[in-house]
Amino acid sequence: MADELVKTIGGVTYRAMVITSADASGGGGGAATIADGADIAEGTTTDIAYTDATGAAAGTLVKVVKGLFVKLSNALVVSGNVASGATDSGAPVKSGGIYNSTLPTFTTGQRGDTQIDSRGGTWVSLKAANGTAGGNIITPTASANTLTGGLVVNSQNLVYNGTNADFARGDVNGSVVQLAMTGSRWLYAAASGGISNSTTAVTIAAAAGGTLRNYITGIQIFSDALGAATEIAVRDGAAGTVLWRGKIGTAGITGGEAIVFPVPLKGTANTLMEVVTLTASVTGAVYFNAQGFTAT
Repeated sequence: MADELVKTIGGVTYRAMVITSADASGGGGGAATIADGADIAEGTTTDIAYTDATGAAAGTLVKVVKGLFVKLSNALVVSGNVASGATDSGAPVKSGGIYNSTLPTFTTGQRGDTQIDSRGGTWVSLKAANGTAGGNIITPTASANTLTGGLVVNSQNLVYNGTNADFARGDVNGSVVQLAMTGSRWLYAAASGGISNSTTAVTIAAAAGGTLRNYITGIQIFSDALGAATEIAVRDGAAGTVLWRGKIGTAGITGGEAIVFPVPLKGTANTLMEVVTLTASVTGAVYFNAQGFTAT
């Protein structure tokens, strides 16, 4: 015969069987408890006692079985299958969360449920680099937005000047690209009267300081009719390396000439640039203008 122990937890029923046998041929005729691996004398109905590891009496086998059943059934709290929004059924193992219209606030050491929104999506909280401060989500909506670090959420391209972010400009044909930052540009305009009958160099861009260099992107040259033809040169530093050289004949360049450098003339870091007529013109003057920028 068998005794059945039954316990239901979370809709799941657990069963354990305690099996006994009756002696049909006599010999006491009582029920005997059969323990796994135990020798039990025929006809006995006495629950078998057992001892613990130290040899001390610790109960009986039936009590052990009942105790284990209670312990295991309390530990194995398994729930499912389905519920919540219902439908769905069978395989694979699902995970769940809890929706709170007001998110909970936990303290150190507390266990918490995964939070979901009203559509079942999992809440994800961005954290800053130190793992404690909240992450910063930035959605620029106008020009000159200050970026303090964070995830920029915007489908438009941004440009950054070291302090503020702004929308990149352009039209249906493409983006507007400038050669240099506005604050780094410089220009030189010829002095009144120009360079007349002189071989003395004229500074067109001062040394930029530090590791900054001067770059020339374009020049324009005009001249009167000259008493003598002359070479004209742009030099890197006082009496330095010639970066560009040209020649003006005695007829001059009364209509002017403009030259653009696709690859800007590049000077040495923290060094001035100058222009010089290498031969005195005797009569007439040369007018030289230049534009450029500073950069490393």
